[in-house]
Amino acid sequence: MKFGMPTLVECADIFECCETAKRHGLDFVEINMSFPQYLPSALSVEKLKAITERDGIFYTIHADEMLNPFDFNPEVSRCYFDVMRKTIRFAIEIGAPVINMHLLKGVYVTLPGKVILLTDVYREQYLERVKDFISMCEEEIGDKSLKVAIENVDSNPFTESQLEALEFFMASPVFGLTLDTGHELCLGFADSPVFDKYPEKLVHMHLHDARGKSAHLPLGTAEVDINSRLARLSASSNCLIEVKTVAGLAESVEYLKSKSIM
Repeated sequence: MKFGMPTLVECADIFECCETAKRHGLDFVEINMSFPQYLPSALSVEKLKAITERDGIFYTIHADEMLNPFDFNPEVSRCYFDVMRKTIRFAIEIGAPVINMHLLKGVYVTLPGKVILLTDVYREQYLERVKDFISMCEEEIGDKSLKVAIENVDSNPFTESQLEALEFFMASPVFGLTLDTGHELCLGFADSPVFDKYPEKLVHMHLHDARGKSAHLPLGTAEVDINSRLARLSASSNCLIEVKTVAGLAESVEYLKSKSIM
């Protein structure tokens, strides 16, 4: 199993991230496309490849966290389709095995006593956009080994329309799942049935500790059962230690080493 780190805000650029990963004996850095310095237009493919050749550090991608290609406005949707298209092409260029992606719940209307999601009301239009997006990703990825992995988020469990969309995503050979261990615990394991239903689709993990509603804690400091979570991953999968500070990363790496996991 390969272990990696996120692009931490304390690290100024990809080079500092890679040096931090190397110092801690990690295998990869997950490049977060929400940061301005990690946009494909701001990075040099040649320099990234040179780091991989010199130090063995490779990369996974975290798609822009505001990515919503399923927006009902076709012009907005086209922009996000183009963002993902460029992300896929960049990932292929640098040899990234995974693009991690959130499913946003979208716009909602608050009524007395309940909240209604527009994707639930206009489900047919939403699912048509989902199917178009899947087709685009399949066309761009082709026979490459790249996977787009959908993550369980901490803001809400998968919605009714998202659960239906997941049936289409999971039927595609280019899509998989990312299990986020902290989000899972914070939402009371509400999304666990999805991972139980598609165990073969689990290709990536965001590993961090959590307690109550507090996630992204250093490993071994809270309530996540680290061993049981890691046991769900295949030996060839990649596991991101998704803490938010350099100190938390160091503490987490030491925990994994103390348990002979890493």
